[in-house]
Amino acid sequence: MVTLFADRLCAITHGFFLHCSTEVVLQQREGRFLEFLNCHEKVLKVLLARKPKIIFQHFHFILELPEVLPRFMHIVRSQPFEERREWFYENLHRDHIVGSNRDDNPSYQEEDVIFVSRDGLFGSSCGVFSEADVSRLKKKNIVIRFQGEQGIGAGVQREFFDLLSKEILNPDYALFTPSPDGATVQPNSNSYINPDHLSYFRFAGRIIGMALFHHQLLRVYFTRSFYKHILGVLVNYQDVASIDPEYASNLQWVLDNNISDLGLGLTFAVETDVFGTMQEVELKPGGSRMSVTEGNKDEYVQLVAEMRMTRAIRPQIESFLCGFHEFIPQSLVSLFDEYELEMLLSGLPEISVSDWQENTEYTGGYNEDTPVVQWFWEVVGVFDRKTSVQLLQFVTGSSRVPFGGFASLVGASGPQKFTISRLDSTTSNHLPTASTCFNLLKLPEYSSKVQLRDCLLIALNCGGLGFEFT
Repeated sequence: MVTLFADRLCAITHGFFLHCSTEVVLQQREGRFLEFLNCHEKVLKVLLARKPKIIFQHFHFILELPEVLPRFMHIVRSQPFEERREWFYENLHRDHIVGSNRDDNPSYQEEDVIFVSRDGLFGSSCGVFSEADVSRLKKKNIVIRFQGEQGIGAGVQREFFDLLSKEILNPDYALFTPSPDGATVQPNSNSYINPDHLSYFRFAGRIIGMALFHHQLLRVYFTRSFYKHILGVLVNYQDVASIDPEYASNLQWVLDNNISDLGLGLTFAVETDVFGTMQEVELKPGGSRMSVTEGNKDEYVQLVAEMRMTRAIRPQIESFLCGFHEFIPQSLVSLFDEYELEMLLSGLPEISVSDWQENTEYTGGYNEDTPVVQWFWEVVGVFDRKTSVQLLQFVTGSSRVPFGGFASLVGASGPQKFTISRLDSTTSNHLPTASTCFNLLKLPEYSSKVQLRDCLLIALNCGGLGFEFT
């Protein structure tokens, strides 16, 4: 009976929200609807538990109410990525006439053409797009033409975004800095050497938001922590590995060991580079006089991570998001996690399984002739691209293969190849685990290829389950 009337009851809820939206005073509108929602939230969640896809048909209102969205986010996130992506664009383009931009001969007015210089692409684009009205940049057929050239259309638009995204990462502008393996980037804490750096970050946010708005994929791959900043998700010590694997390993050591009698002399203050000079910065008020103990070391590690990953680049992050949110509302981008956001912006990377296998090492009694190892590569060999990326993320913490291929992977102490080690297990269904600091997959000695495949897929699809950082 509940399933039979679920659509109808949810449609009534949506209708009541639309009715409340006609009220002139915003606070009265939200007050009435929130009162209704609070009264019937349990019933609505029961309906969604039975037919979760209803949320895409009748629950657009949660995207307009910041205090409501978190209550239903677990239901949204449980839906397939492609369905959430479709809902993302449906709501993103609701008030705009935007298509797939596949028409190579769109109708346009000459005054709508945006001219940029191929030779001075960054400067000319920054001047034009930083000042342009956002509504103009959201038009279906945004028309871009390189000065002195006649070409327009989808092909030119794709080339423009591709070339400009690479220019934004140009070291000459000092906006972004690469991770140790060179595969990802994040805002440069020393970008202040360029006096216009914050306006450039806002411009970069605008361009990346505009590309996402217009379904354009970019060859820009950020660190996991920066994707989290875009999503508004708190970073943690594990994210430090993307910029400093050795430092992340040291933080892990602090967590794993009893520090009571070691005399480390740590306080809630750290030395950091402030405008080219090393200065002591407190992690919390009075931190320089507060010792790190076994009881408060978890807080210390989290605050250090926030210092390295957030506080040190906060102005850059805020300027970037200022431009990004002109095109992509926070409520919509929060429908995804950091891995999915990378797929939205850049698509899935190409992964060579043969290069992967050729540059893998084995420990714990395993070698390339061990049956479970051979089964592993047979299973990986038939994975689709998305699952291969999940496996790479699971073991290394990154979805990107570094420049130079798998032979160039780095770990906490420098070059570190992908490694498969035997995991002693007391149960035949123990899931594989990973140590991302060492690019290490700990694989139980399963009794069949089918069991290996099933357990591996469970580990990959369960997020944090089966994951460790040691």
